[in-house]
Amino acid sequence: MSFIIYRLLLSYLAIFQSSNFNNSIDNNSNIWKKYDVGLFYAEFDGPKKSLISDSKVSIIKIYPKLYKFELITATENDSVLRTVEEWCCHKNLIFAINAGMYSLKDHLSGSGVMKNYSHINNNRFKEGFNSLACFNPNDPNLPNFNIIDLSDVKFDSCKYLYNSYFQSIRMIGGDGTPVLWKKSKLRCSMTIVATDESGFVYFLFTRAPYSPNEITNFLIKSNFKINSAMYLEGGPEASFYINTPDTTFGKFGSYVSQTYPTDKNDKFRKMPNIIGLKKIIN
Repeated sequence: MSFIIYRLLLSYLAIFQSSNFNNSIDNNSNIWKKYDVGLFYAEFDGPKKSLISDSKVSIIKIYPKLYKFELITATENDSVLRTVEEWCCHKNLIFAINAGMYSLKDHLSGSGVMKNYSHINNNRFKEGFNSLACFNPNDPNLPNFNIIDLSDVKFDSCKYLYNSYFQSIRMIGGDGTPVLWKKSKLRCSMTIVATDESGFVYFLFTRAPYSPNEITNFLIKSNFKINSAMYLEGGPEASFYINTPDTTFGKFGSYVSQTYPTDKNDKFRKMPNIIGLKKIIN
């Protein structure tokens, strides 16, 4: 990769310094509940009132310079699927959420390309999956977590910048532009990951069934100043779990229009691939 392309990528992926963390207005204690330094939680009213579930959007907000993000796959371990709660206990994590969708053929491979250091879970690049969640950078000048817009940056030009990455579907492009889905009639529970202009990472969950376009508009209209977002998972598999010393709880989804149109799911589903979080000890 040429030096010019590398410098462009550094500019494209640039993150604000820690002063932005201290000055962020979104750390207002009236909005966000602090679970640890740089780790916050809040619930917001969804895009509209839903006839199913609670019409809430739950958000975990993380300052990534204080945390290590881990891509944990069953294929790199014992090929056993676990719930997000079980993954947290198994890997001593303080947070876990879906690492995108997975193949319904083998129930182990990510739906798009997925790699963690030397371990390749799926080497097949999926056309149309134009977001790449990246963490564990090879250059300390790069942010600890980023979402690369593959419609702007070629995969072959950026895949060596990070040790851990996986593909999924864009919801907001790298320049903050919303990307509307053609399957506008889809309604489901969802998990989403997003980043803002100050470098914070947001993990979103909604059990109430919304369309991806409705959640995209929710993010665009919020005061979070989101500059990129990608879809992680939908339906009963959509879930997250928090496991800090003082707080332990989780949420799981249910509804998927046409294939699982019910709010009756009452347990975490097992999954092969998750994003895990550990606090960096200074």
